This record gives sequence, structure tokens and C-alpha cells, in this order.
Amino acid sequence: MPGRHNGGSRGRGTLRAALLAGMVSVAGVAAAAPALDTTKRILVLPSLQWNDSGVAWNYATQQAPDNLARVTGGLTFGLTPEEVSRRLPDLGANLHWSELPVANEFSEDVRYVWIPMQTAGALRAPVTACFGEPSYVVLLFLHGDLFRISWRFLPDRNCPNPHAAAEELYASYVPLATTVAFSAHYRTGFAEVVDVTEPGARSLIEQRWQMRGQ
Repeated sequence: MPGRHNGGSRGRGTLRAALLAGMVSVAGVAAAAPALDTTKRILVLPSLQWNDSGVAWNYATQQAPDNLARVTGGLTFGLTPEEVSRRLPDLGANLHWSELPVANEFSEDVRYVWIPMQTAGALRAPVTACFGEPSYVVLLFLHGDLFRISWRFLPDRNCPNPHAAAEELYASYVPLATTVAFSAHYRTGFAEVVDVTEPGARSLIEQRWQMRGQ
């Protein structure tokens, strides 16, 4: 009996030592593993002013098209292609409605011009994170008037994930009141898209670009 008791004690001691060694090993692996990046960008929204009953609100400060122009470097909704040309000298060309290609994703008469992100000037000013060289900005005109600016961030070998760049840009536009612009950030295929749309576009506001040929 004493022999069996001592043997059991030794067995339990060996098992306890093995468990402790395993715990130390797991702890070592956990310590060696890189910490996950859980950083989330904070989008600063304008202050709200509630009514006395607390059931409705307005923005505490009145916003106007000038608020949009300050972010875009001078562009506002309703500009003609010719007016956009004068505000974006880096385009290197004069835009004319009759010469613009048709945006086939819309049922109405929408035309567009696209600008490489690298040469978009003030339109990409808030972005410091990486984005792929194929990235570009699209200016869309409805019946001759600018109604949407759409940024399409695409990856490449040097920047396989342009999500941070899209988040930076979106953070600059989402504080705008919905009376000035509707802002949306979404993903289609491997493209990160930020759309800023004129509120009066009605049904066109919800129509998103879809990446094709994936």
C-alpha cells in the first residue's frame, strides 16, 4: 500500500509538473505573438441642438455649400463642367458636357470625368495613408451639373489594403450636414469607395458604383 501511495504521489507530481510546463509554454507563445492592431478612427461629428421635448434635433451650427468647398478645394455641387475646369487647373483640359462619356450605371443622363488620385490635388489632400497607383477620383454630372464626387481607392503591390486611406477621406466629409452633402464609404470588389453626393439628387443618392470584371 505505501508503495502504491508513493507511486501515485509521484505520478500526480509528474502530471502537475507537465501541466505547469505547458502553461509556461502557452504563456511564452502568447507573449511572443504580435498584438493585434485594434485602432479605430474616430469620426468627429458636429454638435447637435435638440428641441425642448427632446424628440428632434438640428446641427448646432448652420452649414452651407461653403463648408463643402473648403474640403474639396473649391468644388461645390451644381457647377458645370466648364466651371469645374477653372477650379481644377491640374486637369490640364477644359471640360464640356457634350464631350464627356456617359456613366452607364445610371438610368438618367449622367456623365463623368476621372482623375488619377496622384494628380487630384485638393481632392486627395486629407489622405496620408497609402493607396494603389490605379486609384482615381470621378466627378459625375447630372444634366450638366456636378452632383457627386466618388473616390475609388484600389490596391497594388506597394499598398495591398487602401482601407485606411478611404477612412481618412471619409472622416473629412462625414461631418457635413445632410443638407449640404450625403457621404458614404463602402467596398465593392477589392475597391474602397467614398461617395459624396448632392442632397437634391434624390433616387441617385443610393445608387452605388459596382466594380465589374472581378
